Amino acid sequence: MAQPERIALKNPAQAAVLAWLVPGLGHVYQGRTGKGILYAVCILGLYGAGLALGEGHNVFWRWINPYYNAEKFRFSFLCQFPVGLPSLLGLVQATLLHYGHDSILWGFLAEPSQVVINGLHARLGKLVEVSSVYTMVAGLLNVLAIYDAYEGPADVDDEPDEGAVAEAPRPELSVEARA
Repeated sequence: MAQPERIALKNPAQAAVLAWLVPGLGHVYQGRTGKGILYAVCILGLYGAGLALGEGHNVFWRWINPYYNAEKFRFSFLCQFPVGLPSLLGLVQATLLHYGHDSILWGFLAEPSQVVINGLHARLGKLVEVSSVYTMVAGLLNVLAIYDAYEGPADVDDEPDEGAVAEAPRPELSVEARA
């Protein structure tokens, strides 16, 4: 049986960083364009659907110590952040607000007021939670895509290595021993 063609993966660390910045970009950099497009469409589509369901108010960061105020800590953002550039803006917005500056880009991905959050829950109900889950799952899926960009495709060896110990044949049992 013919061995599958090996893919030259270029720089794995650079591919991983590119895969974090834009899902699928690390795979495109490596020449695995089909896989890169698949990751980009699936991960960014799931993230975009979640962001749209939450009307853009479900992805944001707060600079709060979880030990002092666990209820206001945004654990969900830790799962959303691996999507890369699409969620990095939330961190930038929070940092600007933390240091007393105005938000940029009309406040997109900036922390909404409590009134906006309460209105979102009253108007959308459970869709607010679903939207957060979509964006968190997209981020966690991108962690797997980043790992794939770093490590490359899994190889399956059809033939055992020369140094591997061959399995001993099993002795056949006689008719008397089976009974």
